[in-house]
Amino acid sequence: MKKLKVLGLAAIAAGMVTLTSCLDGGGNSHTLQVYGVIDYSSTFKPLLYTGGDILYMSNVASDPNFSVGDCVAAYATVDLDSPENANVSTNGYYVATGPVASIGKGNFSFATLDSTALSDELLVSNVGMWPLIKSVNYRKILAIPQFETALTEQKNSYRLTFDYDQEPVTVNSTERVYTLCLRCQKLENGKAPTVNGAADIKAFDAEQFYSTVKSRESAAGKKIASFQIKYAKGFNSDSTKVTTWGTSDIVQFSIVDSAE
Repeated sequence: MKKLKVLGLAAIAAGMVTLTSCLDGGGNSHTLQVYGVIDYSSTFKPLLYTGGDILYMSNVASDPNFSVGDCVAAYATVDLDSPENANVSTNGYYVATGPVASIGKGNFSFATLDSTALSDELLVSNVGMWPLIKSVNYRKILAIPQFETALTEQKNSYRLTFDYDQEPVTVNSTERVYTLCLRCQKLENGKAPTVNGAADIKAFDAEQFYSTVKSRESAAGKKIASFQIKYAKGFNSDSTKVTTWGTSDIVQFSIVDSAE
């Protein structure tokens, strides 16, 4: 099993496309970078739920280092001419091949926003987003914090918080948007060379967030929920307070109880 290391922004951008869009585009074989969570199907088959299409990858199913609940990145190749993909509508998944890497985990908690700078806090230049992933048993948020520079193999920790008492607000004409906050701390220095425009994808357990938002939005008569991620972008002069915050693009997801 491989572990996903810091990626350049070009690699991240190349992955921000749904597999469905490629499969609908003609041709018989397609390769795409996707992110997803491993979970059992109703027939106890380990599948990769990507937030779009569902995949079966034998190298994931047979590797004891992968467990249900793990999030992974995959360069998945789907051959539509393969007999294994002749009954996708019946099976409920595509059979795919390709290398797979595990995605590291961040910590999720309920907390109010505190602008006090953390010890060894790192500023983030942007946060890329992947659609919220729903499988049979898991809800996952995948966030991609991006940095102006980072040392190779630098180790960071990530914390995603949600203020339970917040009220959703309208953001750029999108109504009822919830905000989570991402903070990053450096754990260990890396080594040369320095990576410009580095990014580091992390997975966060989102079941508590999902159930909270689903309850509130269902009560409001909604079928879709929306959120964005706020992140520390600038300090004050003595680096004791976060004074500049950035926000990610808005992510919307269905609150209907079905795997997406």
